[in-house]
Amino acid sequence: MNPSPAQRFRDILADLGRIPDPVERAVQAHELQEAAKASATHLRAVLGESVAELRSRMSLAQIAQMLGVSVQRTSQIATGKHGAARPQPTLIYAFRVLGDRSGRWHGEPGALPEGRYQTGRIDFNPNPNPSPYAGTTLEVRYGPVPDDGLPAYLQGYTTVNSMRIRATAAVQGELFREPSLAPSATGR
Repeated sequence: MNPSPAQRFRDILADLGRIPDPVERAVQAHELQEAAKASATHLRAVLGESVAELRSRMSLAQIAQMLGVSVQRTSQIATGKHGAARPQPTLIYAFRVLGDRSGRWHGEPGALPEGRYQTGRIDFNPNPNPSPYAGTTLEVRYGPVPDDGLPAYLQGYTTVNSMRIRATAAVQGELFREPSLAPSATGR
């Protein structure tokens, strides 16, 4: 019998601790940490969709027992903030600077698979706010991703392809970080 994805992940974590070279161990640990962060949104969506699908043939109690969680938690997964029953907001979840040779994406570029997101361009001029990206044209990815709970008074909106859209907390934090600080970790 093949090991489950969760068991393979635990095995990878155990293997990581056995890397003798601290430089390689640190690099590998950082890459794994970033991959895990980027996959959280996708895993929540898969879980929510799966539980919503199971609801057509199983009770909440049966699903809860199968997952090893409470009935209340199962209900939250199926219908709550991250559940498939609640429509997800369309948010800008990743961006990159057009013309930048590295093509580096910021935010969570892997949050949605190809075909589930849209792209657009914005001229980023956030005067009077300082930003390392001020005066650049950004390519953005946006789509239905879980709301990250950014307080309303901090939400910044822009217009992309004639739609008024706000960014996730991760994207907004990177866009408005102090220019002297290093960019946050990102995916490709």
